[in-house]
Amino acid sequence: MLAWSDSFATKIEMVDLQHQKLFELLGRLSDNFNQSDPSETLVNDTLQELLAYADKHFVDEELLMLHAKLDARHINIHRMEHKSFIYDAQSMYEHLCTTDDLIVVSEKLVRFITSWLTFHILGIDHSMAAQMTAIKQGATPEQAYEARRTLKYNADVTHLMLDSILDLWHMSLDRCHKLEEKLAVLEGRRQQE
Repeated sequence: MLAWSDSFATKIEMVDLQHQKLFELLGRLSDNFNQSDPSETLVNDTLQELLAYADKHFVDEELLMLHAKLDARHINIHRMEHKSFIYDAQSMYEHLCTTDDLIVVSEKLVRFITSWLTFHILGIDHSMAAQMTAIKQGATPEQAYEARRTLKYNADVTHLMLDSILDLWHMSLDRCHKLEEKLAVLEGRRQQE
């Protein structure tokens, strides 16, 4: 389970408080499926609360970036990641509910959200914070954006980010294999006709 630590801190109070709330909601989602007989309504309601809060957080973060006058390239990438997360989490839930039992669905969702949040916060959110600091210190938005490549991560943070990427990749690979199996079944049916 994902637990807040200083590694996740961006040093932007609003952002860090909202991230902590997302961790709390993720913990509640995890707790819901750890019950002996989880309720689909409870899991769904908790997921919807988490996604609604994430959407609110994303809007706040995007407004913060605009106010700080971050480079449009960063804002566009950041916004795309936010939209992708909401879409992916929602569609994953809807798809999994038709193929897996509630416990498996919840476990996969918690795993996806945990990995995504870890990578997103440690990656692009830390980059956002570094760019905001650079702009406050006199850099242009363009200079701050270009300097993001020099952002140094300690070994623990790098390890967390790599684990998250690998986990997301494995989940995608598993999904691709399942889609290939379904495609093979459909192709077999088509050839029999």
